[in-house]
Amino acid sequence: MDNNNALRVGPLWFTPGVTGVNLATMLFAAFGTMATVSFMSFMQPYVFNELLHIPEDEQGRLTGNLHAFQEVVFITIAGLVGAISDKLGRPPVYAAGFLVTGLGYALYPLAGAEYQLYIVRGIFAVGVAGIAIMLSACTVDYIQERSRGRWLGTTSLCNGLGILAMSFLLSQLPRFYQDNGATNLDAGRFSFWTVAAIAVFIAFIMYVGLFRGGNKEASKDHIFRQFFQGLRLGIRNPRLSIAYGGAFIGRGDFAVIGTFFSLWMVQEGLEQGKTTAEALAIAGPLFGLIQGCAVLWAPVMGFICDRVHRLLGVTIGLALAGGGYISMSMIDDPYSTALYPAAVLLGMGETGVIVSVGVLLGQEARGEYRGAIVGVFGQLGGLGILVTSLGGGYLFDGVGRTAPFFMMGLLNFVLLAAALLVYFSNHRDNPDLVAAGSGRSSAMETKQ
Repeated sequence: MDNNNALRVGPLWFTPGVTGVNLATMLFAAFGTMATVSFMSFMQPYVFNELLHIPEDEQGRLTGNLHAFQEVVFITIAGLVGAISDKLGRPPVYAAGFLVTGLGYALYPLAGAEYQLYIVRGIFAVGVAGIAIMLSACTVDYIQERSRGRWLGTTSLCNGLGILAMSFLLSQLPRFYQDNGATNLDAGRFSFWTVAAIAVFIAFIMYVGLFRGGNKEASKDHIFRQFFQGLRLGIRNPRLSIAYGGAFIGRGDFAVIGTFFSLWMVQEGLEQGKTTAEALAIAGPLFGLIQGCAVLWAPVMGFICDRVHRLLGVTIGLALAGGGYISMSMIDDPYSTALYPAAVLLGMGETGVIVSVGVLLGQEARGEYRGAIVGVFGQLGGLGILVTSLGGGYLFDGVGRTAPFFMMGLLNFVLLAAALLVYFSNHRDNPDLVAAGSGRSSAMETKQ
């Protein structure tokens, strides 16, 4: 790879052709994507309680089913989104994803029945597929292998800041509108429409400012063939299989904490005499504590991933996440101080999995099928949300409000065992897995 014309910012070496404007846009994309996507799950209890008046003992089931339906749509199209972006380029697909997401937010608070929620969540899922897959694809496109871990740490830092913005700012929208005279119904609608407008604004920024070099080795194959190639490569490559498994776990992690944490807080708050808006206003900063720890840990995890064997980096992230979820599942009262240490560990684990798996994916997603591989990675992530949302919803209603957290702890430890098995097999000394920051040349670097 020719580094003479490549942008360098501190320890980060970017793909030749990436400009400062492209870089700033990408960091804003990482921030805006997570702030926009996470708002839907967090506001779900408000829709149930204030807009549709769903009975409390049915909310866990409906939450899981809605997420499952959303992920069925996501899984159906995610691989194709990645392949399409290899043909058309990342910016138009990214921008279109934000526009469709904004449409979903605009329509969601107008739903008057459960079946209408499913219809709008399907629209929302199409938009989320566009922006989630493009976030992963652009992250892979922008960086050289030597600094991939630190780059993933940087983008994950921006992801975390986006979630913090949702936790501390967007989560306060219902109470803000209520304090200014809006009814509970109107406050919910105004909140959703505010985020819809934000999504449209971000779409414009993505179309204008993103790097258009993309994957210059994009295959000329038909889109469906590209997708199946991405799937086949994952089956043949055990390292890529672990990355795919990490997508399942990582997105499942985020879905469970993003969905059932606020539902847990709201139901406990209602039992303690709080209103839904008051409970969400408290849950926002507590959720923000988890994401704040994720933000602080992201660059540290990125540095670690550039210094250790890439599979070992994955095991570190999985161990932290598994421990965090098991700890969270043992808490009886989410408003007690016992939540804080579990939140710290869980935040570190959440970003640890995302960064380490992303680094491994970026290393293995190479050549003409890069977009297709990222698309399959996204589909496996969607499958993770599908399984954990359905399972978590029924566990929440049938076993207990912290049962979904225990489930995720076990899943993290299962993948941890698989990653160690691959590490201690004959793949341990593969030169492609040598950390780029260790001072030895990476085989990947010379191939690009």
